[in-house]
Amino acid sequence: MLAEILTFGDELCRGEVVDTNSSWLAAELWDLDVTCGWMTSCRDVAADMREALRQACGRAEVVVCSGGLGPTEDDLTVDVLAELVGAEPVTHQPSLQRLEARFAASSYRIVPNTLRQVRVPGGARVYDNPAGLAPGFEVTLNGVPVMCTPGVPRELKAIFEASLRGRLLELRDGGGLPSARIARRIYRTFGAGESHIATALEGVLGGAAGATLHYQVAFPETLVKVVVRDPDPDAAAARLAELDSAVRERLGALCYGEGQDSLAAALGRALAARGLTLATAESCTGGMVGGLLTAVPGSSRYYGGGAICYSNEEKVRQLGVSEATLAAHGAVSEECAREMAAGMRGRSGADVAVSVTGVAGPDGGSAEKPVGLVWLAVAGPGEAVTSRRFVWPGARDQIRALAAHSALALVLRALDAAASR
Repeated sequence: MLAEILTFGDELCRGEVVDTNSSWLAAELWDLDVTCGWMTSCRDVAADMREALRQACGRAEVVVCSGGLGPTEDDLTVDVLAELVGAEPVTHQPSLQRLEARFAASSYRIVPNTLRQVRVPGGARVYDNPAGLAPGFEVTLNGVPVMCTPGVPRELKAIFEASLRGRLLELRDGGGLPSARIARRIYRTFGAGESHIATALEGVLGGAAGATLHYQVAFPETLVKVVVRDPDPDAAAARLAELDSAVRERLGALCYGEGQDSLAAALGRALAARGLTLATAESCTGGMVGGLLTAVPGSSRYYGGGAICYSNEEKVRQLGVSEATLAAHGAVSEECAREMAAGMRGRSGADVAVSVTGVAGPDGGSAEKPVGLVWLAVAGPGEAVTSRRFVWPGARDQIRALAAHSALALVLRALDAAASR
């Protein structure tokens, strides 16, 4: 089933408000096996709204709208749709009663404009609003169901959960509209760019019926999405399962998890499964590695803490980095990174420690140590100390984010290497 999301509001078109409703609705529709083909935002101008609605109903099987149901004169959704379907706006009495009770309890005065928000087109299917006053409604325009909700996000979500989800399932499964069930899997990858990942996966679908491959950059990661469409949900799921091993084999170590997983969560599971603890020593990332780790619930089982040692003096004082090392090689060096990791591990008592030191910019670089140069090191498990050099282009925040995620990935790979020995 193909849908269009249509949002109304001058504030959206002027860039004053970010349209989070469309992204939220698209994700919810996707979970219902309803594909969003278009997202359109339109000014609060009746002629523009009429044209947007006609276009949407000319190309989608269902249209979901938000906005324009409030009490002011520029809230025109009810009026425009009533005109298009040949009806008159009418007052929805249950919503009016709720409005009157709420205003009476608050000692607010009802003015004529207040009542605009409890109107619907005559003959519309009405959806109660559990979180506000303006009801949602549905009309049929040119044979296409058009569902409307207020633009306030919590009200939209409340109406969707209470009514629209079930209505969409009804249309999908028994409403006579075109329908295909969707099976999908998201593979989370880190450590290579989108183009390299796409190259690795060339031809992986092998012509599987109804299967498509999609990529999304969620910096600093790349998400790989395999989608299989089939009228039979069991057939779609079986075809997806058949493709799984081939995708994983092509991605190799770049793939660390699925779905909503995070790199920090994947590392946490690996540490917990081995009964190991981790400590961090950070310079240019300023605590970002620790922040990623502690964002995962239950991380206290394997993460004891870390040190932020931005200056050379703190690297010496907190981590025991040799002043001779700093004098000979500088803070942004393999030697310093290795001593930071070993010092953190020794002083914290953790099984594994990871260190980060680099030049995040925008200043401070040189020909020998350019902006974007980062050294990482991992001490443990066991007696091993491994290190790696990176040079990344980009702005300061990008370099720091890449460094923090790379530190997690380096630890994860060190654990895998130790397990294979």
